[in-house]
Amino acid sequence: MIENHIFYVYEHWRPDTGTCFYVGKGKDKRAWDMKNMRNRHHMAITSKLTSLGFCVDVRIVVDQISEETALSLEIDRIAMYGMENLSNMTSGGDGLRNPSKETREKISQSQKARFAKPGARDAVSRQNKGRVTSEETKLKLAITSKGHRHSVETIEKMKVAAKVRGVSDITRKANKTALTGKKRAPFTEETRKKMSDASKIREQRRREARAS
Repeated sequence: MIENHIFYVYEHWRPDTGTCFYVGKGKDKRAWDMKNMRNRHHMAITSKLTSLGFCVDVRIVVDQISEETALSLEIDRIAMYGMENLSNMTSGGDGLRNPSKETREKISQSQKARFAKPGARDAVSRQNKGRVTSEETKLKLAITSKGHRHSVETIEKMKVAAKVRGVSDITRKANKTALTGKKRAPFTEETRKKMSDASKIREQRRREARAS
């Protein structure tokens, strides 16, 4: 691996709907960190998934690339899914150091197009309210996820990150206090089926990983 090719582009997917809700670039354990530097829309989705018994499905799109390549790909992936279908607050490429002229132009065009229409900024703040995924986007998502499998290395990284992240005693106590005296609304048959399907998929992946 080239010395500065330590970055990757990752996606966060929802097991309950089978859709991608966030695209990012990072290095080390960034993709598996669900707490630090996440916006409120992202946190709301992860919180909902937790309440349903799911965890975020982390998918590495490309790894072992330069930061500039990662940020450029991040922009492309966000544009492919559409800002209206993601919890990303920007169109990508943020924080790029010494970008090429071509990359700067791509970022500039993306930002200009994003806010060209009146009310675009307000629309971004409301992007997760009443969101409906278009048929075109659903097709792109299906093509992207077809045949996807986490590598054994990725699975191990996820396990390590989950153990490191853990849940503090303070958080456990706060959750217990918040739920005391409250009853969870019964799950619908649809939700139960989704949870069952997700559980079967996780078990199948574990078996495939052990067999690899």
